[in-house]
Amino acid sequence: MMASSGGALELSMEFVFFCPNRLSSFSTAEFIITENRGVACDAAGRRYLDARVTLTSPCPFCGELHDYAAQELACPFGGSET
Repeated sequence: MMASSGGALELSMEFVFFCPNRLSSFSTAEFIITENRGVACDAAGRRYLDARVTLTSPCPFCGELHDYAAQELACPFGGSET
């Protein structure tokens, strides 16, 4: 958490992303969630966030603003599935 100049807390969370052009991973908090349709279930009953995640600053490897399906990204709260 970071304190802003107004005294209120500004929350940020870094996600891990993968550059498809340079085949390298990086983490950043510079993203927005778009097309958020909420939580959905796949055919096996597993829940996932049906949304898109778009970078708001250029990829550090190729300079593009990548866009991802939320389910393509690693969950920042969980570990590996067993």
